[in-house]
Amino acid sequence: MNTDQPAFLVGSERSGSTLLRLMLDSHPGIINPGECDFLFDLVGDDGRLPEVFTYRHWLSINRVFLAMHLKVDDRLEYRDLIRSFLNQISRPNTVLIVKVHRNLHRIPTLFPNARYIHLLRDPRDVARSCIGMGWAGHAFYGVDLWLEAEKSWDRLKSTLTKAQYFEVKYEDLLDNVEETLGTICEFLDLRYSAQMLDYANRSTYSRPDKSLSYQWKRKYSRRELQLVEGKVGPMLLDRGYKPSGHPPAFPGFIERVGLFIRHKGFCVRHAIRRYGMALYLRSFIASKLGIRVWQEACQKERNAIDTRYLK
Repeated sequence: MNTDQPAFLVGSERSGSTLLRLMLDSHPGIINPGECDFLFDLVGDDGRLPEVFTYRHWLSINRVFLAMHLKVDDRLEYRDLIRSFLNQISRPNTVLIVKVHRNLHRIPTLFPNARYIHLLRDPRDVARSCIGMGWAGHAFYGVDLWLEAEKSWDRLKSTLTKAQYFEVKYEDLLDNVEETLGTICEFLDLRYSAQMLDYANRSTYSRPDKSLSYQWKRKYSRRELQLVEGKVGPMLLDRGYKPSGHPPAFPGFIERVGLFIRHKGFCVRHAIRRYGMALYLRSFIASKLGIRVWQEACQKERNAIDTRYLK
């Protein structure tokens, strides 16, 4: 594998991808530097590539990209610019694994022969985790991130050969960590290394904790489970997760309105707590008026605040 055809760690946010990334990055033969969704966010679903000037400007206020301290060569067109980023984060004689959470089906536009590690987590736990991050005010909305990522994965998977991908469940990783990591290494044509579990010594993440699996069994109300399972539908069973046993529910108009208000209210309160009322209002007004310079200035302020909250 090289920077022309790296491997990709893909799956929904809040699926345990950072934990697995740290484990992989601790292997002496692997480098897995972090989130790289910025590589594909502006690629069209039809494969259309962004205009490079627009892309460079977009990167100038992208918090994740800026945190990686990559150099932007203004002489390069989009494809070569992407390759230059991968060259900067790669190392000789190592497998480069790039972590991507969204727009997974766009990856083959740039890397048609790539291999993939697909990380899957129970959507009911992903939904709860999204609430904890302040991204959703109810599990009914929290599961949307999982749905979007998994639908994108299904679209990508339909174009791949079986030799191109390996699927692993977060729950299996926690339950049988060494065996699961060994199988992943085998897929990557590498030997398992015990150093993969040294990540806890150089990060804020602790050792694998089995109690983090299936938290929904302890933390959900019956109605929450019914609404989430109604929304994910057959995808739950297709991915090997057992339903709760409660009949799935589909909210009517009144309940849906109530869920939306609860969701929006929660997200607004979370944003105000994090950014302060003044910055929240400035960002809101700038967005409504479409004042680009003002929007970008507000985004930079939010980026600085968000960085302080990173684990």
